[in-house]
Amino acid sequence: MEKQIKKWAHANYDIQLTITEKEFEDAKLIILKEFQKDYEAPGFRKGWAPLDMVEKNIKPEYISIWAYEKLINIGLQEILKEQPDLKLIGEPYDLKQEQKEGNTIIDLKLDIFPEVEVTNNDREKQSCTPIDNTATDEEIEGTLMNIKKQYADYQDTETIELDTISKITLEYLDKEGKIVHTGHTYVGEQEFTEDPFFPKTFINKKKDETIELVHDESKLPAVFHNKKTDIKPTKIKLTIKDVKKIVIPEMTPDMLKKLFWDDTKLSNQDDLIAYIRDSIEHQKYDQELIKKIEEVLQNLRNKSMKVTIPQTLANEELKTRMKSLEDRLGGKEKMDEYFKKMWEEKAKAFFEDITKAAEESLEKFFILQKFTQLLKLDVDWNQAEHMAVEQKLYDKLVKNDGTEHKTKNPHKH
Repeated sequence: MEKQIKKWAHANYDIQLTITEKEFEDAKLIILKEFQKDYEAPGFRKGWAPLDMVEKNIKPEYISIWAYEKLINIGLQEILKEQPDLKLIGEPYDLKQEQKEGNTIIDLKLDIFPEVEVTNNDREKQSCTPIDNTATDEEIEGTLMNIKKQYADYQDTETIELDTISKITLEYLDKEGKIVHTGHTYVGEQEFTEDPFFPKTFINKKKDETIELVHDESKLPAVFHNKKTDIKPTKIKLTIKDVKKIVIPEMTPDMLKKLFWDDTKLSNQDDLIAYIRDSIEHQKYDQELIKKIEEVLQNLRNKSMKVTIPQTLANEELKTRMKSLEDRLGGKEKMDEYFKKMWEEKAKAFFEDITKAAEESLEKFFILQKFTQLLKLDVDWNQAEHMAVEQKLYDKLVKNDGTEHKTKNPHKH
């Protein structure tokens, strides 16, 4: 079998196999003998029917397909033996076949494992500034309050105050006082904080009290705009239907057990605050670590290293991302419905963005591998734990400028 192989810049090889008629007939004979083993025919024991009888009961095109598949595999194995440094991956694609001078010419493409090209020494300038993952008092207090609110008690009360949440019914009236649309909304801490309209309008108002306002959308918050009818209302009537006082719980030992089950080591609010602080600092550290390494990899990708991702790997990464999207949307049918609701051009752009992100992610991964090799970092890619590679790289690149190092590395606790 004559073989020709040519490397292209697309991280693949063009391979041409020239198969003689004898090679085809030999492969065809091997295929027929494989079928003969399981073939049963009247008057013959299983596996003993004549080959011509076996051949007559199999479509000729099937025999040809299987024979050529076997010959392609043989040809590729011979190439790998002759050139053991080749790193072919995936399955052959773009197969073309033609007959020429009694021979069969098969052209195909095969991807190769990506190789990172280092174009200059700019990588030696890469560094990271120290991570500051200090949890601020505002972050701790906000998290503590959110935890408490999840277990808050809601008690009936009569008057709207800053620590209440209220259901408000809406009636939109035309110029004749006729109701053209109805609805409801809720007013609580978030509304009181975001827009002075809410405390000014509702604080100290009582249950079942009605407020009538001119429906001027330039002066009303968006929640009160009319979006459901073409008739333009002139007034809006707000009726306070339900008022609940939000009672924030104390972080007693019993409440902490309710939050963290019976095996909790937290016994009071100070313990909880310490736990929250550690959690925030752990999360901020990981976020900052990812961000800093991402910046390094982007710099390397832009300035000193390049790699071409073969379509085999790009397609696999794309499949993984699409499956993740499918799971988040609740299944394939819902994902298809999601895309159908988009304009065709928007859906195409969305898919192209996912494809581009998949390729960029793979590029950065292989650059990360190459960079750690150049830095002689000891990395076991098969056993590396979460963030372990990023941490080793950060430890190598971090530059302390002489100021107090604020980093609190939760992974070293």
